[in-house]
Order: sequence, then structure tokens, then C-alpha cells
Amino acid sequence: MGEEKVLWRGRPTVLAFLDMLAGGTLLIVLSSIVAFPVPLPSIRYFSLAGLTVGAFIMVLALFLSQAYAYTVTSAKLRKEYRFVASSTEEVPLRKVTNIFVVQDVVGRLLGFGTVRADTAGTAYRGIAFKGVKKPHEIFKTIADARNTAEKPVENPHNDTNMRGGSYGSVEGCLNL
Repeated sequence: MGEEKVLWRGRPTVLAFLDMLAGGTLLIVLSSIVAFPVPLPSIRYFSLAGLTVGAFIMVLALFLSQAYAYTVTSAKLRKEYRFVASSTEEVPLRKVTNIFVVQDVVGRLLGFGTVRADTAGTAYRGIAFKGVKKPHEIFKTIADARNTAEKPVENPHNDTNMRGGSYGSVEGCLNL
């Protein structure tokens, strides 16, 4: 077998965490609006808490987009997560049965989606690259790599003529 080569490496786009970004922004805006017209100090403390939580949610979205790393090699798919905890998932390409691209309306408009590789009937549960830019290109990279990984290795002793003593087919054996 040849040397394993990295074919693609990437991370999710921060836009994949649009729900967190929108929620954090909305919380900041609402907290700001409520804080100014109301003269009560307790409301201002709640507004300050809302501003802080909203900013935290937005920063968390940025960190999460950097916490995941996806890799496609000539032999496997790999997903790593490194933030508070850490985990690594790998799936051999020869075990991949189906590859899917999933894009919702927002993902389609903004150019990101999820590429999922299933491994039905095996001990591997599959792997998903969530929130990646240009998911159809990644799909093609994985499909090409899987097709290359599935090609059988040629047997150098496979000879269909009678002289080698080794026959690669019934026709060679029966002299047909």
C-alpha cells in the first residue's frame, strides 16, 4: 500500500453557528434597549447580565468553529474536537457506504453545509463534517478517495496464460 496523503483539511465556518450568533446578538440588542429607558438599578443589572451572556454566546460560537478539525486522507476520514474536552473519530474510507451533502436554506444561501459519510453494517457509526464551506467539493473529494481506496491491488502472479502455473481465471485454466 502507498503512503497516506492528506487530500483535504478544514474547519466549520463560523456561519454554521448562525443560531448562536443571532441569539447572542438578539440578547445584546434587547438588553441594551431595556437598560436605557428604565431607571431602576435592578433592571440595569439584568441588562448588564444579558449583555454579558450575549457576548459570551457569540464568543463561544467563534471558539466552537475553531474547536473542530476535519481531515480527508487517502485512507480515512478524521474528525477532531479540541475545546474543553477532546475527542477524535476516524472512519476508514473502505468502510464508507454512502456519502451525503445536507444543506438547509441558510446554508445554501451562504455556501456551507454538512457532508456525512455512513458506514452501514459495520462497527463504525459514520462521520459528519458539519458546517463546512463548499460541501459539494468535499463530497467529490471523499467520493474520489473512496473509489481509489476500493480499487483492488493487482496480483503480480495473476497470469491467464498456461505458462506461469498460476491462473487468474477459469478460461485460462480450461484453455478456453
